[in-house]
Amino acid sequence: MGVYKGYKQTLEHKSKRGEARKRGAYFECLCKKQFWRRPSAIKSGDCRFCSKDCYFRWQKGRERSDDFKTKCRNKRPEQNGNWRGGITPINAKIRASGDYKNWRESVFKRDNWTCQKCNTRSKSDCYIRIEAHHIKPFALFPELRFVIDNGLTLCKKCHDKEPKGKQIYLCSK
Repeated sequence: MGVYKGYKQTLEHKSKRGEARKRGAYFECLCKKQFWRRPSAIKSGDCRFCSKDCYFRWQKGRERSDDFKTKCRNKRPEQNGNWRGGITPINAKIRASGDYKNWRESVFKRDNWTCQKCNTRSKSDCYIRIEAHHIKPFALFPELRFVIDNGLTLCKKCHDKEPKGKQIYLCSK
């Protein structure tokens, strides 16, 4: 009882085990710093830079070849592996456009970046997220999408309470 069965490791055994863990090699980074990589990293070719910071510094200062520049310039979206045939919805394209961003900014300026329902405004100690709300729905009135008078500045809390899109017309009937 209470007797531990096993063997004591000799110093020779401990040193062999320690050496087995030290497989790999030392390399010198472009910043002249010495660093060590294990065999799997060496095999994958990850032995030029000591850190991601060094890699990004090298990448930033690097001059691209003329072949690379023309290849990038001539590449069509269809050649990209992530291309799915232009399936971005028209709604997403409009909301990402410059016209839409200008409309939002104009509505915010007109309302002085203040929620028109609860009159709250962001302060340095209390952040309130404001959003531009379409009075007449974005989907149902495409001609009024960028009309500033169709916009209203609301905080996130008040905007979530507002009925959206077709809900306005379904509720009123």
